[in-house]
Amino acid sequence: MFGSYAQVLRRPGALRFTAAGFLARMQMSMMGLGAVMLLSAERGSYAVAGAVAAIYAVSNAIIGPQVSRLIDSFGQFKVVPIQLAIHVPAVIGMIAITLWTPLTWPIYVLALVAGASQPIMGPLVRARWSAQLHGSPLLRTAFAWESLIDEAVFILGPPLATIVALQINPSAGLLLATAMLLVGTVLLLSQRRTEPTPSGRHSATKGRPAILLPGVAAIAAVFVMMGALFGSFEVTTVAFAKASGVPEAAGVVLALYAVGSLLAGLVFGALTLRASLLRQFVLATATLAVVTAPLPFLPQVWQIAVGLFVAGLACSPVLISGMAFVERVVPGARLTESMAWVTSGVAVGIAVASPLAGVIIDRFGAHTAYWVTSGAAILAIVVALAFLPSLRRAQAGAVAPAERVLAAGAPAPQIST
Repeated sequence: MFGSYAQVLRRPGALRFTAAGFLARMQMSMMGLGAVMLLSAERGSYAVAGAVAAIYAVSNAIIGPQVSRLIDSFGQFKVVPIQLAIHVPAVIGMIAITLWTPLTWPIYVLALVAGASQPIMGPLVRARWSAQLHGSPLLRTAFAWESLIDEAVFILGPPLATIVALQINPSAGLLLATAMLLVGTVLLLSQRRTEPTPSGRHSATKGRPAILLPGVAAIAAVFVMMGALFGSFEVTTVAFAKASGVPEAAGVVLALYAVGSLLAGLVFGALTLRASLLRQFVLATATLAVVTAPLPFLPQVWQIAVGLFVAGLACSPVLISGMAFVERVVPGARLTESMAWVTSGVAVGIAVASPLAGVIIDRFGAHTAYWVTSGAAILAIVVALAFLPSLRRAQAGAVAPAERVLAAGAPAPQIST
C-alpha cells in the first residue's frame, strides 16, 4: 500500500526538494513560540509576546499570497531571495531591540515586516510536485507526504525551540528558526530543474486575486476553522493539564494528537480512492466535526488524550484533500498564490482562536475552552456545506488540461471531475 510514496519520492529531484522544504518549514513551528520565549523572558509580558505573534501571523496571511502571485509570475528563484533579504534582517532587528533597548513599538513594526516577507514554504514545495504530477493519482500521495512533513515539523519544532531558548539564550529559538529557514530555502532555490515554469509578467497585473477564483475562498474559509481548531486546543490542553495537576501531561496529550494525524495522513495518502476530491473533502470534514464534538464533555486528562488522538486521525484527510482539490481546480499559473491563500487561512484561524481560548480559560476555566475547539470543527463542516454549490461548480469547471503547463513544458494529462 505504501509503495506509492516510494514512487513519488523516486521522481527526479523530488527527495532533494522535499528535504529542503522540510528544513525550511521547521521555522514556521518555531517562530511564534520563539517570540514568546524571548519576549516573556526579556520583557516579562505574555501580552506583548502574544501581540507580536498575532501581528506576524496576520501580516503573513494577508501579504504572503500577494507575494506568491509574483512568484507564480516571475518564478521562485527571482522573488524568494528578495523575501529573505527583507525577512532575515527584520527578525534580527526584533531580537536586537528586545535585548538591548526598552522600546516595544519597533518590535511590532518589525514583526509586521517579518511576517509580510516570510516565504510560505508549503505552497512552494507543493507547486513543484504539481509541476511533475498534475493529473496523476500520485499527486494526492505527494500532497499527503507534504502533510506528513508538516506534522513532523510541528512535533519537532516546538520542543527544539524551547530547549535552545532555555539552555542557550532566550533569543536562540528565533535565531535557530531563522537560520533553518534561510538554509532550507537556499537549498530549495538551488534546485532549478524542478522549479515550476513562471507564467510571465502579465500574470502579475492581470486577473482577479486567486482568493476570488472558484473554490479557493471556500477551501480557505474551511481552513480558517481548521486553524481555529489547532490554535484553541493547544492553548486549552496546556491549561487543562495544569489545572488538573498534571502539567507534564500536556506534551504527551498534544503529541498523541500529532501522532494520530501523522498516521492517518500516511494511510490516507497511500489509498487509491474512487470518490472525487470534493466528496473526500466534505466527508473528511464531517468526520472531523463528529469526532471533535465530544471534547467539552470529557472531564479527565486521559479522556482528552484519547479524544485528541481520534481528532488527529480525522484532521489529515481534511488538509490533504482540501489542498489537492485546490490544485485540481485552479489554473497552473495561479497555483502558488491559491495555495498561499489556503495556507493563510490556517494562520488566521490560529491567530484568532488562540487568544479567544485564552480569554475563556481566564474567565470560565480551562475545560470550557474546548468548546472553541469543537465549535471550530462543527463550523468547518457548516462552512463546507454552505459553499458546496460553489465547490461543485469549481469542480465541474476545473481548468482544461491544455491550460495547464508542466515544468517540462508539456500539457498535463487528462483529468476527471
